[in-house]
Amino acid sequence: MSPSACRSVGDTVAGSCREDIDECADGFVECDSKSTCVNLPGWYHCECRDGYHDNGLFSANGESCVDINECKTGRNTCANDTVCFNLEGGYDCRCPHGHNCTGDCIHDNKVKHSGQIWVLDSDRCSVCSCQAGQVMCRRMVCDCDNPNADLFCCPECDPRLSSQCLHQNGLLTYGSGDTWVENCQQCQCLQGQVDCWPLPCPPVDCEFTVVPEGECCPRCVTDPCQADTIRNDITKTCTDEHNISRFSGSSWIKHGTECTLCQCKNGHICCSVDPMCL
Repeated sequence: MSPSACRSVGDTVAGSCREDIDECADGFVECDSKSTCVNLPGWYHCECRDGYHDNGLFSANGESCVDINECKTGRNTCANDTVCFNLEGGYDCRCPHGHNCTGDCIHDNKVKHSGQIWVLDSDRCSVCSCQAGQVMCRRMVCDCDNPNADLFCCPECDPRLSSQCLHQNGLLTYGSGDTWVENCQQCQCLQGQVDCWPLPCPPVDCEFTVVPEGECCPRCVTDPCQADTIRNDITKTCTDEHNISRFSGSSWIKHGTECTLCQCKNGHICCSVDPMCL
C-alpha cells in the first residue's frame, strides 16, 4: 500500500500535503472482486466485502480475502427445518427435497409455529416468540397504564399502599419495585417486603486489599500493614523477636508487652497496640 501523493507541487506546504488524493474515486487502485477500496487520509486499503474475511496474509489488493462458510461457523439465520448451503460471499437456506418447510421452532420438545408468542412455564415474566425458526426470549415489558398488567412481574405498577416499604431508617417510603443501596447491600421493595442482597463488587487480583472507609468494595494496596485481607502464602514466613518462624496469617503478643499484637502477612510483620488493653 503506497501513501497518497500530493496533486501538484503547488499543493505542498512545508513538506506536507493540503489535499488528499482519493485513490478509490480516481481509479488508481484496483481491488480484488472480493474486496472494496476504502480511502483514508494519506493512504488507502482494500477491505474484504461482507461474506469474506482475510486469510491472514493481508494482501494489499484484497487477494487474501476468502469466503466465510456461514453454515460451518453458525453465522446464519436458517430455520431449524431448513438446510444451510454455503455460497460464495453468502449462504442460502433451502428446504430439503420432499419437505414443506414452515419456519416452526422446537422449544421444550414442543412445536411452536412461526410467529407464535408464549410465556415460559418456568418464568411467567419472560415472553418467547418463534421467528423464522429461531426462538427469541425477553423479559416482559411493564406497561403500568395497562389495567391487566401482571403485578407479580411488574411490582412497580402496584398502586396499593400495602405494597410500599419502609426504609431501614424509618424515614423514607419506597413503592413496590423501587431499589436502593444500604450498608453495602442492594435492596428492593417487592409488594411490601424488603429483599436485600450483597452489593456486587468487581474482582480484584492482588496480594493485599482494603475496604476504604465509606466504600463497599475492596481495593488493592501495596502496604501489607494497611490491608484488611491478604492472600495468604504459607511459604512466606516471618521471624519474630525470638527468631521463631511464624506462618503467614498467624498472630502473637509481642514479647515484653501485653497490648501489642503482631501478625505475619506474607513475610511482613505488622504490629499494633490494642487501645482496649491499655
